[in-house]
Amino acid sequence: MKTPRPKTTDKQYQIIFLLYKYRFITVIQLQKYFNHKDPHRIKEWLTDLLEKKYISVIKDDTDPTIPFIYCLATKAKLVLVDDKDMDAAFLERLYKEKRLKENFRNHCLFLFDIFLYFLSRQEKGTTLHFLTQQNLKGFDYLPEELPDTYIIVERKDGTDKYFVDLFDEYRKPPGVARFNIRKYITYSEGGNWQANTGNNPLPSLLFVVQDERRLKHLFMYGKAKMAKTFEDISLFITTQDLIRFSKDKTNIWKQVA
Repeated sequence: MKTPRPKTTDKQYQIIFLLYKYRFITVIQLQKYFNHKDPHRIKEWLTDLLEKKYISVIKDDTDPTIPFIYCLATKAKLVLVDDKDMDAAFLERLYKEKRLKENFRNHCLFLFDIFLYFLSRQEKGTTLHFLTQQNLKGFDYLPEELPDTYIIVERKDGTDKYFVDLFDEYRKPPGVARFNIRKYITYSEGGNWQANTGNNPLPSLLFVVQDERRLKHLFMYGKAKMAKTFEDISLFITTQDLIRFSKDKTNIWKQVA
């Protein structure tokens, strides 16, 4: 007998879908997403979802300054299972979400911050598609090791595409970022993207690193590698702090020439 699904509001469903897509989110992030000045209503939605066991909360009782982090719980499958775009194997593993390591949680949280950054700078008349690895598993022509996110910005006069990779504590070793530069060069040289997209150029690469020192290192490495290939690849780098604290539309991306 199929378990009946408790009712959810449209906003609660949006939260469940966002948690499927980004894995971990805080109240502050949801406030920014819903553009709510007061978190009271969002906390009510979350409390209701917790009571229905659709979501779980991760909290540090020893430090009240650390924000609560929310993730999906096992009963969220009842909401998402009928959507053919959902990863059925992932829905069977929802019981593991709360136990995943802190570095991975923080990585996912910052990917949501990157999404909010692009959302806040979205130009009027454009459509923003922000696809995480949760959405990319059916794209068999993408690199075998998927980017953290694939962004598509549709404009009246064309479409901009970006592969975004975040190199933080979860992907800290410098060799990981250097490998990704080589990976994308090899991927472009192989022609798989071009063959499946009508010979469109490779999406611009956006790398987010921990600090300015790593930015300088990766800039010099990327510059040396790009000089040795005939592929038309655009690489831009920024830091996590520039994403966090950028208040206006100032360009925070350093292009690797």
